[in-house]
Amino acid sequence: TMAQLLQAPTKRYEDAIVVPAITAENFELKHGLLTLVQNKQFFGHDKEDPHAHVRYFNKITSTLKFLNVPNTSIKLMLFPFSLEGAARICLEKEPPRSIFT
Repeated sequence: TMAQLLQAPTKRYEDAIVVPAITAENFELKHGLLTLVQNKQFFGHDKEDPHAHVRYFNKITSTLKFLNVPNTSIKLMLFPFSLEGAARICLEKEPPRSIFT
């Protein structure tokens, strides 16, 4: 049941990506930004170029500037949204709290 799922232990089920604490007040990523990132997702297919994906992702995130929010934090928050399929599964198999940059 849903009640049982909510009581399930979450220890050791943390995300692989560690996003540094953000001290800015009222910071949020807008829906349009998430959509922009998701419109060019990387699936991990043989014919896809992972380097091109990272270049595109860096191009998008390099345009973002938020007061008291490091660009690295924004990239770490957004990157999982840029993956789907086999690429997302690969990320989810990484050990908890193992990716800092």
